[in-house]
Amino acid sequence: MESSSLSKINQLLNIADNNPEQFWWERRNLISWFKEPDLPKEGKAPLAKWYVNGTTNISFNAIDRHLNQGDKIAFYWINEFKESRRVTFSELFDMVNEASSFLRQLGVRKGERVSLLMPSVPEAVAFSLAVHRLGGVLVIHYIGLSDETLAFRLKDCESKIAIIYPKTYKNGREIDIQDYFEKVIQSHETPIEKVVIVPRKGNAEVRDKTEIVYERGEVRGNKVSPEEIEANEPSTIYYTSGTTGKPKGLYHSTAGYIISLNWAFSCLMGPKNDEIWWTISELGWPVWPMANLYVIPVMGLTGVLFEGYIGYEKDIFIKNVENFKVNLVWSSTTTLYTLKTLGDESVTGDATKLRIILNTGEPLNVGAWKWLKERLPRTTIADAYWMTEHLFPVAGTPFGLGEIPYKLGSAGIHFPGSRFMVLDDDGKEVKPGERGYIVIASDSPAFAKMWNDPDGERLKKTYWSRFPGYFYTGDYGYYDEDGYLYVLGRADDVILKDDLRIGTMEIENVLVSYPEIAEASAVGVNGKIFAFIVPRKRYEGMENTIKEHLRNSGYIINSIYVVNKLPKTKSGKIMRRLLRSIIAGEELGDFSTLDDIKIIDEIKETIKKSS
Repeated sequence: MESSSLSKINQLLNIADNNPEQFWWERRNLISWFKEPDLPKEGKAPLAKWYVNGTTNISFNAIDRHLNQGDKIAFYWINEFKESRRVTFSELFDMVNEASSFLRQLGVRKGERVSLLMPSVPEAVAFSLAVHRLGGVLVIHYIGLSDETLAFRLKDCESKIAIIYPKTYKNGREIDIQDYFEKVIQSHETPIEKVVIVPRKGNAEVRDKTEIVYERGEVRGNKVSPEEIEANEPSTIYYTSGTTGKPKGLYHSTAGYIISLNWAFSCLMGPKNDEIWWTISELGWPVWPMANLYVIPVMGLTGVLFEGYIGYEKDIFIKNVENFKVNLVWSSTTTLYTLKTLGDESVTGDATKLRIILNTGEPLNVGAWKWLKERLPRTTIADAYWMTEHLFPVAGTPFGLGEIPYKLGSAGIHFPGSRFMVLDDDGKEVKPGERGYIVIASDSPAFAKMWNDPDGERLKKTYWSRFPGYFYTGDYGYYDEDGYLYVLGRADDVILKDDLRIGTMEIENVLVSYPEIAEASAVGVNGKIFAFIVPRKRYEGMENTIKEHLRNSGYIINSIYVVNKLPKTKSGKIMRRLLRSIIAGEELGDFSTLDDIKIIDEIKETIKKSS
């Protein structure tokens, strides 16, 4: 199978492979520079530098250069309760400059790490861009981390200043962010010296000696010149958990990261200047800053910020699509499964403007893709497979470059600027259809480096030692004759049974093909296979019926557990190792990126009752 668009994309991929430095050099003008770089690249992966000696500023690229269209809406905002606002580029420019002036008075300078705990509101955009305007390093933390995890991250990044909102709302429930943060810094040793409280509706109170209430009126009208930042200086730190040990701080560069992101979305969605883009995400997941700080405003587009839970009311998704005339949606896999769980009402309405839904997290299972496509026939359902360590698609469906065939269950094709390979246990490339370990074989500006790892030794050991010369994703899969990649799950999650290696997603795709199952996960422990399902509708004898359904597809399952939720990261990836550890009665390791910690006890109780 070879469409004309697929052929052109493969030609572009070959150009990138043959001369990656020239390929990325030609994309440097996706952003504006204060000083042009001297050369495209210096050194080798994983410690290569890109756009060497070039200087720029993220905040300048996001707002200053769009003031010729200052009356254009930069962001719409809406919450669960249908309260809404709109912010133009001119208004955002003022908000950023006022916040920058305030933060500068507190001592924020180039290289200073500034932590942020806020919901998806315009002020989160403004203060994030203010940190970048001053040359600071942004560290966004998820609201819902354990006290110990947040304290560790604050200490690890040595953040002296935090910016928080007093409270937020999720699924109708008030979350007191200020109270949560106070408990963390009062009960744990952290470097925090000042906490900026950004009022909600003008109301905020000081409860701790470290707190300062931000008042816009005091600094209104002040203009702050953006700092010139060298291309390879850190811009933002993301934390991700490991199977054991402490969370890893990963930082991305100031220029190469932004360039690779803007190129990625040009390929994935081909955004047009007048299109409306809604990224359904909370701030704790890298997707939120990727879209709302580093792409939407940098491209001069209009974004939608939604504060709350997409399932608070069944029709929130479609009503927002209708009301804001949304053209582009970027969503986690979890959110798309939530829509399926909510039923037809969640997507029944006027979606005529909705051009693309981009899925990220895990490859969308066949059942969910079909369900969405049947109800949104005019909308393209796209996929992108990437990771925090490499925020550029490993594989994807670059519909922004042309119309290509979509293959159900696939993560997509080789992406121009990033080539994957599939290797066997000995590090040799396998043939199409053969299973193996997924690696990235090309270097690019999208690779992160590790915080507090000056010589890169931990980075090399974690990602570059298993297959020397390649970045090991930790995933298991195969590609077909047309170059489409199929991710079968984490390599650590592969189920060994009767000398066979079975990818978790193989079983899960069979499970979710069953009409009454919304989501599913499968794990192997000591040669046995266990499945966890989230039903759309539960009935007596469901477990036995599903076992038979699996048996007819060639899979013998030892136990099926019906649960309300699966343990997932903020990015929507199922933490299967937690399920394995719970069944085996082992230590759970680090689960600081888990979206809902309470689900662990619920799953333990379900297993206990079933035994």
